Amino acid sequence: MSGIAVFDINETTLDLAPVRAVIDELVPGEGGTRAWFARLLQLSMTVTAVGTSAETDFGTLARQALVAVAATGGPDRAATIDDEALGRLGEAMTHLPPHPDVAGGLDRLAAAGWRLVALTNSAPAAVTAQLEAAGLAPRFEHILSVAEVGRFKPAPEPYRHAAAVVGVDPSELLMVASHDWDLAGAKAVGMSTAFVDRPGQSWSPTFAAPDLTVAGFGELADRLLG
Repeated sequence: MSGIAVFDINETTLDLAPVRAVIDELVPGEGGTRAWFARLLQLSMTVTAVGTSAETDFGTLARQALVAVAATGGPDRAATIDDEALGRLGEAMTHLPPHPDVAGGLDRLAAAGWRLVALTNSAPAAVTAQLEAAGLAPRFEHILSVAEVGRFKPAPEPYRHAAAVVGVDPSELLMVASHDWDLAGAKAVGMSTAFVDRPGQSWSPTFAAPDLTVAGFGELADRLLG
């Protein structure tokens, strides 16, 4: 059996540990990585909902989220997020290692005839740099960014764009992600879904259950090829 799998990148495919280390050092008293990532998602979903998402990119929102989290500790704390701190965040985001199960799982799927596509909220140059640094770029037939449609996931446009690029109906795609909100967006346009249950992630009962739940890309390959 073969098909087309679309992979989220940050946290699903690439390990955010370097970013967590930087964030937790910069804003420990304001909630660290959890507070930062929640604020980042809030910003991305809000600018999408109000129609201004085409005016910024995910990297800019990531930096703005860090400043906003620091500001919860007061203006003096916000002032500590200077160019050096933001540079450290950007450097960490660009050099994320793949999870240990990723390369082998992708290779098994490709060997069995699966077409592999990346779809991310990150800007095109950022995701290309990330995947090249991680040694994964050649494994993907397409590396797609939401910047191409001006709307962040989980809006429907990025998922439909992925289907259009590969030339199929969304129902013929499997979206793979470790975020329930991402898969909820994919499911809403008719895609099948696979939830990668990375440490620290969970599935909210707000959303319909994913079609598959796996611990990593190795189990994903087992399930899809078995």
